[in-house]
Amino acid sequence: MFFSCSVSKAQDSETTSLLSTLDDGAWLCAYYMLNSNEELGSLSSDEWAGHCVDEEEWVQGYGPLSNSPDQFLTTEWGSQTQPLLVRRHFSLTEEQLTELMNKTVVLTCSYDENPHVYLNGSLIWSASGWNDNDYARYPLIPRHKKLLTVGDNVLAVSLQQGDGGGHIDYGLYFLGSFSASSVDASECAFRESRYFNLAGQSVSVPRDKGVYIQHDGFKTKKIIKR
Repeated sequence: MFFSCSVSKAQDSETTSLLSTLDDGAWLCAYYMLNSNEELGSLSSDEWAGHCVDEEEWVQGYGPLSNSPDQFLTTEWGSQTQPLLVRRHFSLTEEQLTELMNKTVVLTCSYDENPHVYLNGSLIWSASGWNDNDYARYPLIPRHKKLLTVGDNVLAVSLQQGDGGGHIDYGLYFLGSFSASSVDASECAFRESRYFNLAGQSVSVPRDKGVYIQHDGFKTKKIIKR
């Protein structure tokens, strides 16, 4: 759904983003701010991190999220008072899924604080504290790659409230690129349009007058219905 075909050269190695970080601009997500770390601790991953989660009450917006205008701020997050849940989607065809099993898939994350990252509802990585402007990079082990599925995939993260700063920028990439046939065959599947009002809430295809944001997995544009 929100797949990016961006390919870059890094230290002579080709990489392809499944979910991009701030280096490629703001990224689409659903997020939810909780009341306390105790409330966060009481949740099971099934309630918020897996496929079958109703995002109707989540805010549809853009990351990274941060409490500092000088660091990672696309959407403001009151990290000193509220824990945070974030969900991001990407889609895979059967051919792409088969290719990824033989590639190095890497989670990258800059965080503050205490992140827990889930792939399709299962915990794949966590850390204590924060890493400032740095990015942790964690290659998925085989049992974590087996969590990937044909169709919709969800990479979700929780962060605790804490003193001082707070932010999250995270993504997923692999070393190499998809075969040309794999990308060509699946391109239409990644261009499903979604619409949002100016409050960041997901809406159906706009029919009423107003200003809306359309996102099709590759680009975002403003729509004015008169």
